[in-house]
Amino acid sequence: MSRPDRSRSSIRRRDVLKGGAAVGIGALLPGKQALASHWGAAPDATAAGLLLPEGVAAQSILEVFLYGGLGPFESFYVVEEYGTLTDPEFPKEQWYLFQGQHDRTFTGCHIADSTLTPFATDALGMSVKLGPILQPLKDRLDILGRMRILVQRHDLLPHEAAIPMALSGQRLGSSRMAGVGAHVQHYAQDRDTTGRVVPYSFVLYPDTEISTDNLRAASAVGLHPGSARPLDLRVSAESDLPTELSRSVLGDRRTQYDALVAYYVDRQKQRYSATDANIAVGTPAGQVRSRGLDDHAFATRVLQNADQLEALLPADVLAAQSGEQCGDQASTDTTAMGLTIAAHLLTDPITPARHITMVDGGLIPASGGGGYDTHTSHLTDTSRNLMSMLNALVSIVNQPGEADPAKIDLDKTMIVLNTEFGRTPFVQAGSHDGTNHHPYGYVTVLIGGPIGTEQAGIVGAIGPDGWTDLYITPVEQRAALLAAMGIYPFNQEAFAIGDLRGFSSEKDGLAWLNEIVLGRKT
Repeated sequence: MSRPDRSRSSIRRRDVLKGGAAVGIGALLPGKQALASHWGAAPDATAAGLLLPEGVAAQSILEVFLYGGLGPFESFYVVEEYGTLTDPEFPKEQWYLFQGQHDRTFTGCHIADSTLTPFATDALGMSVKLGPILQPLKDRLDILGRMRILVQRHDLLPHEAAIPMALSGQRLGSSRMAGVGAHVQHYAQDRDTTGRVVPYSFVLYPDTEISTDNLRAASAVGLHPGSARPLDLRVSAESDLPTELSRSVLGDRRTQYDALVAYYVDRQKQRYSATDANIAVGTPAGQVRSRGLDDHAFATRVLQNADQLEALLPADVLAAQSGEQCGDQASTDTTAMGLTIAAHLLTDPITPARHITMVDGGLIPASGGGGYDTHTSHLTDTSRNLMSMLNALVSIVNQPGEADPAKIDLDKTMIVLNTEFGRTPFVQAGSHDGTNHHPYGYVTVLIGGPIGTEQAGIVGAIGPDGWTDLYITPVEQRAALLAAMGIYPFNQEAFAIGDLRGFSSEKDGLAWLNEIVLGRKT
């Protein structure tokens, strides 16, 4: 979606590094790396020294995926100087695009103060402000004070291609396509010594999901073993999960059924084992390597211990909730329900989750689907759905001094607000109140975990035409999330150093992820 005759800001990549601690990192030795003992561990002592230490790294991540593409120009990225009515190049764009609707919309959303709130200075030296519809965040300065905005960009316009990129950092069809949940599940499972069968990662999908949009990329495992797959949960008014987990269909035959399945699994293992009869010369005794067999055995064990999942997800946690925002009501608020489930899983005292992706389909879906695909009624639908989500989100985050064990602690959990792209800074052709897909300048947000008050701010910049030449790519953001949890991001199942722009050394790349994307000096 080119914009002819528009001069975009000329920003070179080295500007991203300006002021960072990348100087001197090149002195670290690249060279061949030894195999780590556990998946996601650093390959050597030098690389281990670059991983965020315990107490700084996030213990868990809650990712809210703003399905449809959140527009930044009235929410997280308002530059008052851009798009004014008298702008000689781009008049009535960005914040001023729907100026005539502002007062009516904000009044309907019960926003008492419709002024813009200064937040931080971007890489172009412009003052970026927060829009009125972020009022739930503005009322929680403890959350706002730990917010880091990442300017992002890619070149994929359809949801079907942009969503897998946003959720995995890989293009559709890549054999390495895996959601962050799979990376975290593999990392945590590989270190488990308790025989845990409850997953470490979950993906919560709304019942308004459009099947062809490829949201299932959040559950993809890529080159990971099948046991790394997060558990998918459908958030709906009438969940049948408790019935399924109870395995009531087996009646009083459950014990016999499990014994029979265990027998067949054991027989299968024997076929893949080196015995006196089938052992080859030089082959050690024991099971011959078969990843598929391991996955099958793991799945069977999880099935036989479904009662643990049943106890973890009681019916009251899955219960339907209604919602209201900006004068609109919904009998089923899957966003609030999803965040309730997420908080419950992340704060479980016995088997807490390490990663949750919650797909936000909106209180009421936008015209194009999801919560934010606003081809019509852009300001109205964005305001309603974003405010509804933020109100539900802040309600599950502990306030300073609260220490509610059932709520999220930002020192332990990092919140990620992700989306597949932004919305055009101008009106969509053929519409008077809608916007189109815009992957050329949008934002995602990190809150808490390793993002403290010193890390709050903005990475990159969006220019006066709504495009960016100074940005973080989706794959760089995905790799940074692993780094935020102290997970080494460079291995064949996750990311290659070539996925980052301009690096040939993994250590240089990891230092850049820490220092520039996360704002942490290493």
